[in-house]
Formats: sequence, structure tokens, C-alpha cells
Amino acid sequence: MAHIDPLLLTDLADEQTSLDQLLASLPASDWTRDTPARGWTIADQVTHLAVSERAAALAVAGRSNEVFGGAMRERTVVDAQPSALLDAWRRARTATLAALTPLGDRDRVMWGAGPMSARSFAEARLMETWAHGLDCHAALHVTPIDTHRLRRIAGLAYRALPYAFSLAGGAPPGDIDTVALDLRAPDGTKWRFGPSGSAAVISGSAGEWCRVATRRCRAEDTSLRASTPLAALALEVARAYLAD
Repeated sequence: MAHIDPLLLTDLADEQTSLDQLLASLPASDWTRDTPARGWTIADQVTHLAVSERAAALAVAGRSNEVFGGAMRERTVVDAQPSALLDAWRRARTATLAALTPLGDRDRVMWGAGPMSARSFAEARLMETWAHGLDCHAALHVTPIDTHRLRRIAGLAYRALPYAFSLAGGAPPGDIDTVALDLRAPDGTKWRFGPSGSAAVISGSAGEWCRVATRRCRAEDTSLRASTPLAALALEVARAYLAD
């Protein structure tokens, strides 16, 4: 049985540490700043991460019944003080990483719309940390630095396309398995997802693709390009939420 790639778990921990370093230096007054998510302050964002990470640890441990019995709705389970919020998030994410470490790559974790592979679940935790981190950066008017870790999110969003199309409804104008991504990585190299030689290609910045797929910006506000109507629809419905 192949275990989860330890480099994936390192990337997850590094993404969490990166956001932690931003938050740890903030004065208490900054935690009340509004983020792009309507009605959510920075404190609300970290509360969500702490609560969802606690739920994630339960799910990985096979206790999903406790998660969807109410754990995800308990937004008051962590103290509102910034130091307590950070500590709660740190404890929860440490528990998730510990629970993921011994799992096989294809072990199943029950979550949301259905079972996910342990690999995809770890990538989804990275994605959620990064996406909510974008909101915190925006509230502070700090420009986030895109890293190689976006490859995890870009791939997750690509593999989620069949799920995204299923939620959109209607018949797509072609075989969705032929859609491909031709992305420019943060270091300027190329990332390719999908079949070679495909006509249905979404091309452009990996950072923009990840922001569109996490609903942090609209496709029309980016430089992303779709080569066919099928690729254009894939860009429209993309979401980095997966049940595989």
C-alpha cells in the first residue's frame, strides 16, 4: 500500500505555517478587519479554519458521524481572543496531520459530498488554508506570494472538473475528459494537466486558475484563456471541491 506522499504533507504544513506567520504578528485590532467574504473578519476566517480542521481530524480518524452531526456548525467552540484562535487552529491542524500520516494514498475519508481519497483530502486541506489565507491577506492589503504548493491546488481543481460539471447540470459541449490545463507556474515553468494534444485547453497563470477554482476571483477578471466552448465552460464551472 502506497502511503501519502510525505512531500504533500510537508506542503500542507508549510502552507499552514505561512499563514500562521502572517497572523501571529498581528495586533488584536487587525483581527476585526473585514475580509472579502461578506460578514467575515480575519477572526472569523481563523475560527472557520480551526473548526473545519478539528472536523477534518475527526473525519480522518473515521468519526465522520460526529463531524456532520454538528461539529462543522459549532462556530463558538473556540475562544474569540486572537491567541486562543491561533492555538485552537494549531492544535487542530496538528491532529489532522498526525491522523493523515499513516494512511495509504487511496484510503477513503468521508467528507461533505462523499468519500475522498486521503491524498485528495490532504490537498483539500491545503487548498482551504490557502484560500482563506488569501482573504486574510486581502484584509491586510498584503500581497500573497504564490509558491510551488499551488500545483497541489491546481491538480485538485482539475480532477474535480467532472464533479463541477455534475453540479452545473446540463450536457457539456464535448467530452470533459479531454479538457487540459496548460499553466504557468509561479517560477515560470509549465504545468500540464490532462491529455496531450487536446483541443480543449485552459491556459494562463496557475495562480489565476487556483483563484478562479477557489472562487476568489472571476475568470473574466483574469488573463486565463479557453481554446474551445468546452474549455470555456470548464473555466466557468471550475471549483476546487472534490469527491473522488
